[in-house]
Amino acid sequence: MTFMDKLKRRAEELDLQRKADQLAVAATKAAQQAKEKAAELADENRDKVGGVLDKAGAAIDERTQGKYADRVAKAKVQVAKGVDRLADQRTVGCGSSRPQDAPRPAQDGPRPPQDAPPAPPAGHSPPPPPASPYDVP
Repeated sequence: MTFMDKLKRRAEELDLQRKADQLAVAATKAAQQAKEKAAELADENRDKVGGVLDKAGAAIDERTQGKYADRVAKAKVQVAKGVDRLADQRTVGCGSSRPQDAPRPAQDGPRPPQDAPPAPPAGHSPPPPPASPYDVP
């Protein structure tokens, strides 16, 4: 009897296939529950997420003197879209505050921070962006 034959026989004795199948079902169920909970939280907290994004964007703009304002704005839009997409995956009948078939509110893009830095003087262009978003000083 070869090593593989012994291994297969031992796996059958321990009923490993059934146990692996049960584990896969349990993992799938747990992942689905986590997704539903995340969608529920995203749906319930859209406004809070928007406020946090505005504060974070303003802080980044302040510390970088607006150098990366365009990238911050794009990131804010992408995060907001992701939250909306996740919230829209909320299963029907969970007590959603917004009907699933209702049109989504229009996204006009990010709101500019109230205390935005002044524009550079005429004739001066801003420095070129870094080679990568990870090159922020």
